[in-house]
Amino acid sequence: MDATAIAQIANPFIQTVFIMVMGLGYFFTIRNLRSQVQEMNQARTTGGRPLIIVTEDYENLPTVNLAVQNVGHGPAKNITFEFSSQVESSDGFVLSELAFFEEGITSLAPGGRIVCYWDELGNLQEMFQEGRLQRGIAVTVNYQDITGGSFSHEWEIDPLLYAGLRTVGYRGVSDLVDIAEKISEEGIGDDGRE
Repeated sequence: MDATAIAQIANPFIQTVFIMVMGLGYFFTIRNLRSQVQEMNQARTTGGRPLIIVTEDYENLPTVNLAVQNVGHGPAKNITFEFSSQVESSDGFVLSELAFFEEGITSLAPGGRIVCYWDELGNLQEMFQEGRLQRGIAVTVNYQDITGGSFSHEWEIDPLLYAGLRTVGYRGVSDLVDIAEKISEEGIGDDGRE
């Protein structure tokens, strides 16, 4: 059998394989594009995907708060929480038994935030030393977006990470009011003299 005969036999086979490869390429490309269009439509409908976080709020140290926040672009619904151990303050109040943690939250808008006072950092350090507070409490959050997509994340809260952190005293409106009251109590007269 010469090369021409082999080429005539192989040519239809090679063309068939080429057509199949091209067809599969078009099929996967179209499937991928449809998936992207569906994701874009869902993002347009929902405003984006929600992301619910649970964290210790360190903005006002040495005061430690517990915060739940939707940092995503879309609203979340049917939010539930599971704690690996109790989140308790030094006065015996158990934050993890609050109604919204035990019963769940029906919805939380994008940027929505729930903050509850936990304790002072020094008190939490004493609780840990006494064995009443566990480090690295895991919080599992389950929730849905408005189209029914389900999500689950685990967060770890550990306020003792901030132990020994030097902070500047908080200066706000209440401090300004205290200073104004002190000045008025010192008896400065209308003419500016005592």
